[in-house]
Amino acid sequence: MLMVENLKVIYVTPEITPFAKSGELADVAASLPKYLSSLPVEVSVFVPKYRKPEIESLPMESVNSEVIVPLGGKKVKAQIFRSNLGRYDIYFVDNPAYFWREGIYGTGKGEYLDNDERFIFFNRAILEFLVKSRMEVDIIHCNNWPSAFIPAFLKTTYSPRKELSKLATVLTLHNIAYQGEFPPETLALTGLNWDYLNSYKSSFNGKFNFLKSGIIHADVLNTVSLTYKREILQGKHGNDMRKELEKRKDVFFSIRNGVDYETWDPKNDPYLSVNYSPSKIHRKKECKLDLIHHLGLSLSLEQPLVGVASFITPKKGIDILVEAVEGIMALGAGLVVVGMGDETYEKRLLDLEKKYPKKMCVKLDPNPSLSHKLVAGADIFLIPSLFEPCGLNQLYSFRYGTVPVVRHTGGLAETVKPFDPRSLRGNGFVFREYSSRALLEALKKAFFYFAKPEVWKRIVVSGLKEDFSWEVSARKYLELYRKALKIKRGG
Repeated sequence: MLMVENLKVIYVTPEITPFAKSGELADVAASLPKYLSSLPVEVSVFVPKYRKPEIESLPMESVNSEVIVPLGGKKVKAQIFRSNLGRYDIYFVDNPAYFWREGIYGTGKGEYLDNDERFIFFNRAILEFLVKSRMEVDIIHCNNWPSAFIPAFLKTTYSPRKELSKLATVLTLHNIAYQGEFPPETLALTGLNWDYLNSYKSSFNGKFNFLKSGIIHADVLNTVSLTYKREILQGKHGNDMRKELEKRKDVFFSIRNGVDYETWDPKNDPYLSVNYSPSKIHRKKECKLDLIHHLGLSLSLEQPLVGVASFITPKKGIDILVEAVEGIMALGAGLVVVGMGDETYEKRLLDLEKKYPKKMCVKLDPNPSLSHKLVAGADIFLIPSLFEPCGLNQLYSFRYGTVPVVRHTGGLAETVKPFDPRSLRGNGFVFREYSSRALLEALKKAFFYFAKPEVWKRIVVSGLKEDFSWEVSARKYLELYRKALKIKRGG
């Protein structure tokens, strides 16, 4: 296999914690580069310069005069800023017309209508910057549809550029349900001719499709759990993209996401009122009391407290959660929901909060402090997703001694082992049927054992013993990069 010392990797992402987050990609983007930097990898992250206080407060420098980005029939200016985050540099691609907005992709009322233009600009601005700066790069690691047109540009518009000719691309499919679908006219923004669309290299179901373009043109593809990969190739949750991935199955891999155990560590977590460890797990109760007080709830330690942190959408199971709230309240439990998303479901959750003001709390302004307090203070973490490529919240839960209750899908099925009362083995509770009834039955079972402290402690300890750090997965990404280079340069 082709070996390269100190691989130079550009990690391209539309979101990264704590600067811009809508889902788990943001956490992955913040942690994977950090662990890659401990390997023979020089990694730089590229992200849009959103107008967020966390970004504006960073010390940064402009690293170029203006980059001119061709966009359809016009030329658009981009400014590139660099900041150092300790183990890697982060580059912000700036254009206020595209990124000075309330959200990343849209608001609770819907997605921005010009997302195609925004992210074609983002993709091409990075390539124009590489050409202008002559930055040395071996790999561009693209994530999800907003960066998926980079491989297509490299195989078309930028193929004559010798400085980019040996650059290999990796595309990670974090969630194939989101593909970047737009009207056929979007093609005009890329500068490619209509033959490109008519040859089905970027069109899918009559629309321009970012993700399909990436799947066809990237040197290597991967997704974030083996179970999710199998589901996609079996036609589950693949949104009709199965056939395209089947064609590329020889270069389609899976690497499960990991957890940044430096950031997610109850022994040193600065957001917790009390720190604790596996040997002092009893102190977790103080974090529960702190969360109850912080949110103004009226619950005792003997009442189970269920936490949910999710994008508010039916794809994450919020529809069956809403239907189950009455039953959860009837069982005497507390419920905390943290997230944002679909305005209709946000309203339904807030209406239920009004009905149960001392037993239920809904926070539509997720932030790191609340996220950490929730995973430490909850007894149970509920993840009722319709599908879940990997899932990180169940992995955070294990680390914090919180028991996950999940639906059997994707990475959830891969990491949560159902508790068996006969053998007393298992680290959580699992339900298969996608329904509020099945969700409630799983919670009832969890509540039953929560009332048996000695049994509950065994379940908690089983989760505490799990190891899902990035150490192993980061090395697998290094091997994936080497495979991409061998394909690109070695044939």
